[in-house]
Amino acid sequence: MTRVPIRKGWCPGLYAPMQTHDGWLVRVTPDFVGLTAGQFRFLIDYAMRHGNGSMTLTLRGNLQLRGLDEASARAFASRAVMHRLGLADPAQEARRRILFTSPLAGLDPDCAPDTLALARDIQCVLQNLPAYWRAPEKFSLAIDGGGLVPVGALRADLALRCENGEWRLYEGAHCHAPCREDLIQSVMAALLRMTEAAGTGRALHRAAPFTGHVPPLLGAFLPGCFGARAVLGTLDARHCEILADSGATLRLTPWRGLVLDRVIATPDLITDPDDYRLDVVACPGQARCAQGLAFTQRDALSLAPDLGGRKLHVSGCAKSCASHDMHDVTLVASERGYDLIWQGKASDTPIETGLGVEDVRRRLRQT
Repeated sequence: MTRVPIRKGWCPGLYAPMQTHDGWLVRVTPDFVGLTAGQFRFLIDYAMRHGNGSMTLTLRGNLQLRGLDEASARAFASRAVMHRLGLADPAQEARRRILFTSPLAGLDPDCAPDTLALARDIQCVLQNLPAYWRAPEKFSLAIDGGGLVPVGALRADLALRCENGEWRLYEGAHCHAPCREDLIQSVMAALLRMTEAAGTGRALHRAAPFTGHVPPLLGAFLPGCFGARAVLGTLDARHCEILADSGATLRLTPWRGLVLDRVIATPDLITDPDDYRLDVVACPGQARCAQGLAFTQRDALSLAPDLGGRKLHVSGCAKSCASHDMHDVTLVASERGYDLIWQGKASDTPIETGLGVEDVRRRLRQT
């Protein structure tokens, strides 16, 4: 009998820590312009003093600390607010974290120049909605100014995108271009429609998927911008002390990466576009998740040298938390071993089941 994974249906937030297999998890949503060195130092110290020294980057551009006890997890919010990493009002903080914007807004001259200003204005309107209003769980609103990170690269339920100098609003399959004076009003009207739909049990339809290839953002790619990726989205807090000591500011990208304002290297940051570890994505797996049925990250890194440029996704269960995209090779763990899917998603029908890591390695070397 196959074990069906439990879907919690909500995401952790500043005031909503989550108990996981390796302790409690807390999540912080940085400001649009990133983390200061002081804020990053606070997170490093908290991870080392109260957690397991591990920090993870999410696909929403958030940062998580893991392995805390319940008391430390509950105390985190007030400490974070003191460092301007969140709002003191839980309801307002929950609204703030639904909104994200182009990771290079204000840095990339080809990103729409009013991207940050629009995001700030919409954030202000969100905070002034009636006290009873709350967004649907896992809802996201993107302000996408394009540029080096192409328009459409940010995935969201509702998206405001700048195309050829004109802002367009994507609401599910629908798109329209309100005049500049009506932009914010149109966004809020669409947001309230989607909230109403969620309240009646109707499914939310995400804005059109991304249309362009996302550049790696590694090494020096713009003046004053140095990009890096965390190996499997995980940072060792001890190694991050180098970043904090440098005084660098950091922006988190929705691809588990960092944009720094200076050149810095640490052992668990990838800056070489040819590094084969960029070809793998994996959830925390059995080591950190009660739903995980395999040591996914260990297995993914073990298989990485045999990929030959192909992209690998390793999921510890059928939920596929780390990626819902298509990959060259997808492995989904079960009680019998790994299910193997070629050129597909974790939800697709596997061509083989019950494989061990060495079985998969042989298949990779044969194809």
